[in-house]
Amino acid sequence: MSGKRFLSRNDHQRILSTLEVSAQAAVVQPSILEIIRKTLSKAKKIDQNQVPQDLITMNSKFVLKDLGNAEAFQFTLVYPDDYTENASANGKLSLFSAHGSAVLGARVGEVVRWEINGMDKYLRVQELLYQPAAI
Repeated sequence: MSGKRFLSRNDHQRILSTLEVSAQAAVVQPSILEIIRKTLSKAKKIDQNQVPQDLITMNSKFVLKDLGNAEAFQFTLVYPDDYTENASANGKLSLFSAHGSAVLGARVGEVVRWEINGMDKYLRVQELLYQPAAI
């Protein structure tokens, strides 16, 4: 499902800092924090000017397509501080959520697994609408 993940050095540093200083990190499920830490440690860190156009980085806007029913959803991956009360209604995914941590570093064409209502859902990264790091 997920191959080698890539992260920009900027995202890597900011995520590490966020994990260390964010009060929100204290209330996140330990399993999600472990997934984020594992992604950070295993991902290949690349310079900002090497970020591919098809890579989900922080603040990327992208479309996921459910492989079960072909329904498509648009999201933006955000830092916890940018995740407000109405954020999910606006299509924002916090990095500190199970779904947000699953897409960090994914690329167009890659399939990610989400657990929804106790069932596994498989979604393909269909399209990147906005890739801020590659601009």
